[in-house]
Amino acid sequence: MGIRPQAISTAFGLAFVLACETGVPPATAAASVEQLQCDSRVTAPAVTQLLQANAVLYIKPLYHHIIVNPNNAEDRISGAKLVLRPPAGVSAEELTRILQCHSARVLLGKVNPADVPDDPYWLADRWLDIQVTPENGNFAVTVVADTVHDNIEVLGRATRYAHEHMLAIESVP
Repeated sequence: MGIRPQAISTAFGLAFVLACETGVPPATAAASVEQLQCDSRVTAPAVTQLLQANAVLYIKPLYHHIIVNPNNAEDRISGAKLVLRPPAGVSAEELTRILQCHSARVLLGKVNPADVPDDPYWLADRWLDIQVTPENGNFAVTVVADTVHDNIEVLGRATRYAHEHMLAIESVP
């Protein structure tokens, strides 16, 4: 009997929480995710090809509202959201697993980060939370780091990546 998707999701969630909240080194979280999310079907060349072929519809920054004191609040960058056309034959759950596996392998030095210019799905020595959900017939990919500085870097990479993979959409008059 295989591992259920809920078990994989729960294990990944635990790895993310451990990496962010208890100081578990990102490489330790990545090794755990690689063990759970990667299999022989998720090869580095196949993932690189998938990432190079992605059709991005749009990108937007994610923010969270912080109350600094009773009289002052601010919005802080909390990641990036890319909306993609779904790759043929790939479900949102499968794409989540593929991107998490890819992120873990790059972080562990098993995949060359230069293979995908401005790859938004990893940061050196940092663990990222990557989730893919269906959205209006497309896929919304959220990428979140655990600091504002890292989220700014994620957004910058995601923006450059999106511009290189942007799907031309004609406006309707």
